[in-house]
Amino acid sequence: MIQRHDAYQGFANHYDLHGWDWYAPTYGPRLFRLMEERGLTGCRVLEAGCGTGTLALELVQRGHRVVGTDLSEAMIAAARKKDSAGRVAWHVADITTLDLTGREEAFDMGTCVADTLNHLETLDLWEQAFRRLAAHLRNGGWLFFDVMTCRGLERLDKFVAEERDGRMLVSAIVYEPAARRSTVKVTSFVPRPGTSLFERAAETITEWGQPVSGILERLESAGFHSVERPFAQQDDPELDDRLGILAQKQ
Repeated sequence: MIQRHDAYQGFANHYDLHGWDWYAPTYGPRLFRLMEERGLTGCRVLEAGCGTGTLALELVQRGHRVVGTDLSEAMIAAARKKDSAGRVAWHVADITTLDLTGREEAFDMGTCVADTLNHLETLDLWEQAFRRLAAHLRNGGWLFFDVMTCRGLERLDKFVAEERDGRMLVSAIVYEPAARRSTVKVTSFVPRPGTSLFERAAETITEWGQPVSGILERLESAGFHSVERPFAQQDDPELDDRLGILAQKQ
């Protein structure tokens, strides 16, 4: 079995400081409304690719029982540090080989947001992830995932230097259309408490876009149906920057 690279090991402690846990405050409210519309209140939720745990903890605040998983040990460590009351069960796990059998009961819903699936290079890996998520859902359970489209990744091709509250983030983003690959070289500088020095962190993060038609085919092959795009802005999903999908396990 191939060991996948932890792309956030060198950046996890700076992640939240630069607002990279943006999904929960930006799109969390509409996700919570969607769950309520489907009658998903007080349910068991698997937050796959949970990062530093911001969305998982928001779900707990709304009465859900949540399990968070992430490939990155450093990100899970950051999540556990934020969860001093131990309200979430945290696991280090690769989404393509996820197996919580014997440790967790079946879930009513799975969430996989903020580009988690974009870290998988091929549609075969996406399908593996979909199958592992399906294996952890009850029959009739729901999956919501949110990813960048190829268009969205291409529009992020740029060099950015941002200063925020005395913290500096430098990002060099290169998109290669032929490979549908986006590579981000990120360097962070944050003040070291009690000194006039700065702590530096750097990492290289790679994401891939996939044809939406291919994503939907693999989702169906993995046992999902009743597919919806609840937050679509364009009729053609390839013209949106992000793709949000809600689907039900058969």
